[in-house]
Amino acid sequence: MKKKISVTVAVIALAVTACVNYAYNDKPEFMESAESRVGSYLTSDYGKVACTSTKINEQRWELDCLNQKRGKSFQYAVYPAEQAPYDVSRSFYLEAINDDAKQSADQGLMRYLQINTQAAATQS
Repeated sequence: MKKKISVTVAVIALAVTACVNYAYNDKPEFMESAESRVGSYLTSDYGKVACTSTKINEQRWELDCLNQKRGKSFQYAVYPAEQAPYDVSRSFYLEAINDDAKQSADQGLMRYLQINTQAAATQS
């Protein structure tokens, strides 16, 4: 009987934790997709990267990916695809912020992300 109660309590605690994590994860789908895709593509071209994202406002996020081994930092502004000045094939639109990000736009799989390297990606 005690074992059954312990299992039930553990299951309830796990469910509550999952619900709380979901409720506090305010990243929109386009940002989740951008993190996954950019991280994967950069890793394919440059080696392992660690990416972090920061919410600037409701429509703009920034994605920073670091490759410590090569000393490269890739910084992008990320927007929902509807804000792109041209048609994009993903749920997100990227603007390169720094030189490493601009250079990555033409490399390997990254070229398929249609990264805007001309925009002045300034914080708003």
